[in-house]
Amino acid sequence: MEHTSGADDPRVRDRAYRLWEEEGRPDDRHLDHWAQAAREIEEEDRRNAGGPRVNSPDAGLAVPDDAAARNQREAAAHLGQSSVPSDS
Repeated sequence: MEHTSGADDPRVRDRAYRLWEEEGRPDDRHLDHWAQAAREIEEEDRRNAGGPRVNSPDAGLAVPDDAAARNQREAAAHLGQSSVPSDS
């Protein structure tokens, strides 16, 4: 089951609570803790799903890897690495 890190996600609530406790339970940082928790959970979900990482050069450009595309890449790599005698 895929998780979504929305307002109802208990993982965000739990992480924000932990962040709040780690900072000494300040009275005025709840929105900061919630936003940080949501970012961290989103990053973890991306990392666990094998998708692009936040702030990586590939972020937003990921294409699902299917078997046909993978086979084509492997064949091209194999052909490019084959040793062919040269005339030099």
